[in-house]
Amino acid sequence: TMLMKLGVGYKDIKPLKDSKPRIGGVPFASENKFMCNVHSNGPKGSSPLILHVKGAPDRLIPKCKDQVMNDDLTKTGPMDQQFWQDRAAEMAGLGLRTLAVCRASWDQSKVNNMDAEIITKASSPFLTMVGIVAILDPPRPEAIEAVGVANQAGITVKMITGDHPATAIAIGKMLGLVPPGADNYKAYTGPEIDKMTEEQLQGIVLDCNVFARASPENKTNIVKALQARGQICSMTGDGVNDAPALKKANIGVAMGITGTDVSKEAAKMVLADDNFATIVKAVREGRRVWDNLVKILLYNMPVNLAQGLSVFFAYVLQLEPLKGDDRY
Repeated sequence: TMLMKLGVGYKDIKPLKDSKPRIGGVPFASENKFMCNVHSNGPKGSSPLILHVKGAPDRLIPKCKDQVMNDDLTKTGPMDQQFWQDRAAEMAGLGLRTLAVCRASWDQSKVNNMDAEIITKASSPFLTMVGIVAILDPPRPEAIEAVGVANQAGITVKMITGDHPATAIAIGKMLGLVPPGADNYKAYTGPEIDKMTEEQLQGIVLDCNVFARASPENKTNIVKALQARGQICSMTGDGVNDAPALKKANIGVAMGITGTDVSKEAAKMVLADDNFATIVKAVREGRRVWDNLVKILLYNMPVNLAQGLSVFFAYVLQLEPLKGDDRY
């Protein structure tokens, strides 16, 4: 997929895929933050198997026993965890999303019934660190503008993401969620939220605009905390796991393009173009309609009240209607 995004055609990739067929794998899950595939290094059945893993650096670096040396996959050296952690933090601080890429030799007997526990519950580090990939995914210009408009309109925007805290803070600064000079800004992470009581979460939820490494359960807890503080809360989401938070929010907004059917059914509103700026435009139009309704009511109420009172007092005082000759 990455090669195709870089412009390499499918016809150029197909021979590579055919020469290293996929044997098995573990899909990505938000709670694990990694995925892995097992590929044969040649024809099936007669070639060694290689386990390829990609995911969050903070999850995979502790699982590595050594690292590739001199850009040669056949040469490895002692694992320098601090070096890789520093590089990941450095790139995350620039607003880049980072993926650690690792590999390991694999046995055919382990291919069947593979799950995430081959990584999470490994008795000792066994992976080889290949490198860290940085992905630039800046916020859309219209989203940055929309956040500013929302703040001026009295709407507080909070970002809940699965990214590294440093990446989340950097993106938050681009969006205006984090003050530019706040070098020591605190972004609470999912594991930190899991350790909090409901009262503790309610105590920090209004002051924090950036939540990182968050799980779907964290989203639901954040919504509950905001509502407990008397806030009207809207939540956006696109995945199956986002459905509880979308349903719990006062206004759940699902993505119309990338959103799953489950998220769309749980939400009260579906965003057709997956653009945050559209939400702000909808709020603006809604407030305009409300203002017009208020103006109409303020105009009609005195007029209708005067008409009603004239009829009422005419009836109570038994006033006779004017005849044609009474006008002169």
